[in-house]
Amino acid sequence: MDELEDRAKQWGLEHLVETIECDMGNLDWEPGTIDLLWFEGAAYNISFEGALKAWRPLMASNGIAVISEMNYFTSEVPESVKIFMQNAYPAIKTEPENADIINSSGFDVLGTHRLPSRAWWDNYYEPLRKNMKSFKNSNDSIMQSVISETEEEMKFFKEYEKIYGYSFYIMRAV
Repeated sequence: MDELEDRAKQWGLEHLVETIECDMGNLDWEPGTIDLLWFEGAAYNISFEGALKAWRPLMASNGIAVISEMNYFTSEVPESVKIFMQNAYPAIKTEPENADIINSSGFDVLGTHRLPSRAWWDNYYEPLRKNMKSFKNSNDSIMQSVISETEEEMKFFKEYEKIYGYSFYIMRAV
């Protein structure tokens, strides 16, 4: 958020940008007042459908929302991935299913953009791996369990990154 504010200032747009850190499931703005809503990874916490229902009333008419969501890239999902997702994110759906949810939640889909798997590695898994190294020799059994689970998640994603990942949905409030 600091980087966004800095860039807005550099471009002379700071009067148009307001960043807010808050509970995504309990936004208390006036209905119909948000022109642009951008959420990366936040819908995951309250479910994609729940987020759209909670956030739609806040949107101005023709307001734009850009929301990322973990989804399947295919309808032919291997059983091992289905089992993994039952524990990791049981609300996962395909991109077309998410488009249907968007359209039934008072939005029109303007576009869908898949986040490349390299972005997961460069911006999430690799920094996480570096941080985990500093705890590798910890005697804390809970920490060791978390590290082990995270390493397994990384291996799993590497094997199935063409099956699931994040997509950005660009939508307009109607």
